Amino acid sequence: MEVITLVQGNEESSLTPFFLVHAISGIALPFLRLDSLGENDRPVYGITNHIHCPGHEHLEHPPSLSDLAKRYLREIQKVQPHGPYLLGGWSMGGMIAMFMAQILESRDEEVLKVIMIDSANPEAFPNFLDAEEHEAFSKATYTKISEQLGVTNDDDSTPESSLDDRHSIDYSTASDQNEWDTMDCVETSSSRASSVFDFYTPDERPGTPISLPCSSEGPSAFCSDEESVFGAQEEEYWDEFDEHFEMAQLKGLLLNISRHVHHGLGLITAVSPGDLFRPGTKSDFDVLLIKCQPESLEVYQAHHDRKGAEFLWSVMREKSMLWDSSQFRSFETVPFSGDHDGAFEPQFIGELSTILRDSLENIC
Repeated sequence: MEVITLVQGNEESSLTPFFLVHAISGIALPFLRLDSLGENDRPVYGITNHIHCPGHEHLEHPPSLSDLAKRYLREIQKVQPHGPYLLGGWSMGGMIAMFMAQILESRDEEVLKVIMIDSANPEAFPNFLDAEEHEAFSKATYTKISEQLGVTNDDDSTPESSLDDRHSIDYSTASDQNEWDTMDCVETSSSRASSVFDFYTPDERPGTPISLPCSSEGPSAFCSDEESVFGAQEEEYWDEFDEHFEMAQLKGLLLNISRHVHHGLGLITAVSPGDLFRPGTKSDFDVLLIKCQPESLEVYQAHHDRKGAEFLWSVMREKSMLWDSSQFRSFETVPFSGDHDGAFEPQFIGELSTILRDSLENIC
């Protein structure tokens, strides 16, 4: 996967590109499910977190949501060096898009519009009280994603390295922020449609040291089909290899999702009032909030403790998701019949695509 992926449209189009940022899984692949967002070939790009891309092991986690937004802007500006910009995102992605818009305006770049799919105002989030609370929310979010991907952990735990960045989180300011049982804070959930579809096709198998035995150089050598002593057994071998390779790919993907969930929730809850919007300022761009249907309280209770469940449920029912409409040139909320986690499911994708298409129709 790449950080910036063209999901539809023509890169050579003269229309303003539309950049969509991933949800809490860190993966932009669900955006590939969208129907055409216009007949004019506007380029639409999905943004995937670096952790899912080659070379991520050498990249440090950004210390704040603002720093993550700056990192994505560096990638965006390789595609589009200057404005006007058109930004959007799903859940956590909408928060990041809003940070990017604020940063661009501070650099005197024009932002036309920010489109958020069920994204809440991160300034209203409380910080986690401690590492245990952080891990509990991370585990609940990761468990929801893994269940929706059809994967379960026999030991009822998140992948082992979900705690690997705890040392970088400062929980000392938690007492200065809101608590989880107030309406002045907000949470973003995981994404059911953050599925990975197919990892590769049979013709794209990578080279591997678990190679076919060869008559000339023994079982550890790479060899051509002509040298293989398997003959008719080769197809059976590759079927077994495919199964093991796919499992290894899935394990690696889930590990990175777990890491992204843990660090992403830490970044969101660390946002304080004034980090996103400077007091006394107003943003000169339009905002569209696509508001999903809230799920029942029982759904949240299945994944969170009482305070967390009641809080999440109340925020998801709030029409503006705690955004201050007076902060923007214009602010519109459009109701959407899909739920937060299933926004990109097949039964809702037509409606979501229509809303997005209508919102882009008059933008050059």
